[in-house]
Amino acid sequence: MLDESRLYSFLDRENNFTVHFLDGQKLIHDLAIIHDVKSDGFAYFRDSILTAQNLISLLKSGEGLGLFIDSNEPYFKLKIEMNFAGRMRTLLMPENFNTFPEKITGTCRLSKIFPNNPSPYTSVIELNNISFHQVVNKILQDSYQLKADIHLSDNSDQSVMIQQLPQTNVDKEEADSTQLSPAEYWVKSQKHIKEIFSKSTTQQTEIQGHFESLGFTYLGSKLVEFKCNCSRERMVRSISSLCLSSGIDEIFESKNELEAKCDYCKTYYLITRDEIVNINH
Repeated sequence: MLDESRLYSFLDRENNFTVHFLDGQKLIHDLAIIHDVKSDGFAYFRDSILTAQNLISLLKSGEGLGLFIDSNEPYFKLKIEMNFAGRMRTLLMPENFNTFPEKITGTCRLSKIFPNNPSPYTSVIELNNISFHQVVNKILQDSYQLKADIHLSDNSDQSVMIQQLPQTNVDKEEADSTQLSPAEYWVKSQKHIKEIFSKSTTQQTEIQGHFESLGFTYLGSKLVEFKCNCSRERMVRSISSLCLSSGIDEIFESKNELEAKCDYCKTYYLITRDEIVNINH
């Protein structure tokens, strides 16, 4: 049995970088069961999830983040929602999406939710023939103004985000000359990171021990899991609103009940016409 997926954070004091290591093997396993996406389509879905989930490391307590991609070429919609606690949910439409696009053209909407604030911060990024990896890098550079990069494993459902920390001695000329860029840091450290990738381990002691053996300081970790917040009550309210706007006969098609499915977790809910009538009157 796979251990629960976990996002680890480490500090490389010597090189002034944080390293966030995502073991997403249990998460991808669970998503493969929930979503009926096959072959190349699931490979793209998998890479997108492993890339995006590193953004959890940038959230503060109570915050949430939504990443919504509307691609025109090729056509698909990808939604990834996550929060500070490590809970996420996602969907890819159409459900029979079966391609691995090297480049996409469309728009990406980033929505950040703050505690006790009903209005999220939203930004829109135009996508012009770029990869999903480039999309997340644009978020890191443009929205968060960070010098960071994300790398995926070729051996396992794991990824790593390396993030350059602000220099503490910015008033000294020699500070600029010794600071590695994310690209330079990856060249220096990739051998050791790919070594843990190649083991495909899900055990916390082994992952944590590997990075600590490199001289990194362990900052903490958190579970990353698929968790849908849908419920029958919410689905009933949604159907009720649709019936008010479109008419109950239009929604139920003269039937006494209907099945409504959550796009995220694929759970079906049986909703009766009578309960909607009772709510709306």
